[in-house]
Amino acid sequence: MGVEDAATAGRLLAFRVGEGRFAVALESVLGVQDPAQTAAGDGAAVMFRGRRLAALDARLLGWGGCRDVVGLGAAVVVAVSGAEAAALIVDSVEGIVAGAAVQPLPGLVAPFVRGMFRGIAPRAEGGRLVVDPAAVAAGAGKTAADGGRGEAGEG
Repeated sequence: MGVEDAATAGRLLAFRVGEGRFAVALESVLGVQDPAQTAAGDGAAVMFRGRRLAALDARLLGWGGCRDVVGLGAAVVVAVSGAEAAALIVDSVEGIVAGAAVQPLPGLVAPFVRGMFRGIAPRAEGGRLVVDPAAVAAGAGKTAADGGRGEAGEG
């Protein structure tokens, strides 16, 4: 088994988008916020602790089978990667999963999935794709540059 095949264990923040189950490493989460407190004037940014952050709406990217947004999302997860922080808009936050083993994605996974997710937690309450915070930050920045049309990471 190579280094890229090794599973890592840690704590994850579990959330849902549509019918999909996802997670992000808890150490990458700055906070979770009610969407009613996130308005920043456009769909490409949210306010978090007095700071305007680029936002990526996972529902507009088709995660979990979604392609529609009815009102604002049920939760905003703020993730950090290095010095970059970005908001990820999701349908609901389910809680913390402790001791989750995160395994690399299989080799045949599509490039879009490989670009947005760092692995899979197969036993974390039924299996979840684990989001890469750096991809969220990059995608949110692209969405902000596109005027909030939700095109980041597609294709």
